[in-house]
Amino acid sequence: MSGLGLRFEKMSIRRLCGLLSLRRQRYYARRHHKAEIEKAAADGELLAQMQAVRKEHIAWGFKLIYHYLRHQKGLKFGKQRGHRLYQQAKMSLWRSPKKVSPKRVFQDLIAPQAPNQGWALDFVSEQVVGQQATWYRVLGVIDECSRKCLWLSAEQSMPASKVVEVLEYLVAMRGKPAYIRTDNGPEYVSDALKQWAQDNQVVQCFIQAGKPTQNGLMERMNGTLRRECLNIHWFASKQELDAYLEKWWHTYNFERPHSSLNFLTPVQVEKQFFSTSKMGA
Repeated sequence: MSGLGLRFEKMSIRRLCGLLSLRRQRYYARRHHKAEIEKAAADGELLAQMQAVRKEHIAWGFKLIYHYLRHQKGLKFGKQRGHRLYQQAKMSLWRSPKKVSPKRVFQDLIAPQAPNQGWALDFVSEQVVGQQATWYRVLGVIDECSRKCLWLSAEQSMPASKVVEVLEYLVAMRGKPAYIRTDNGPEYVSDALKQWAQDNQVVQCFIQAGKPTQNGLMERMNGTLRRECLNIHWFASKQELDAYLEKWWHTYNFERPHSSLNFLTPVQVEKQFFSTSKMGA
């Protein structure tokens, strides 16, 4: 159609369309269609440039790509146009997905029949208020049969290596358990603890994610620790926190009666069991 306009420059588009029995809407539609084709081709070239930059710099978002092409490559295009192509091509940078927790099989929480057959581990957090507030992680280890608190200590950092040191100390003092029960925290799923368990032939029993009741005996002790110690004291220093933890540990194991143990203490339960074992032997 544009060729007719060039050949008959002195004749208007309206006159030409009348002679050809052609609606002017169709004439302008064809011109618009040609503009759309040219625009699509230009958009394709621009998108190819953006994708080439992304291929070379995979961590760059739209803002960096836009300014790089505008200022470093000298391309002239609008920000809205570039962002439209960027989104249509699904080039948006998504945040790295969270590490998927391993799937765990449900295991019945059955207490062992003898002390030292199974241990449970868990952390609680407590704040020391002083000149500068500091959070500490309190590691607790409990015997699932006697309910004895085997370990209780607070540290600012408690990586897997320190957890392994605690377990090695307890094994030297009491012998190794058949299994340890934990949640899916990074310290417990670490290679260091996995290697320790393999070397000592100890089974790692993991609870299902988001179900702390599957480690109910440990959670019960944590609740008692909070209710009877952590929630009723303000700690001005780590030394004060350690002193209160040691005092509560002694009370919990040697003085406090446990309803689940027929109101005996964990130490009394272990003494009864070992004395009975010796008599049976």
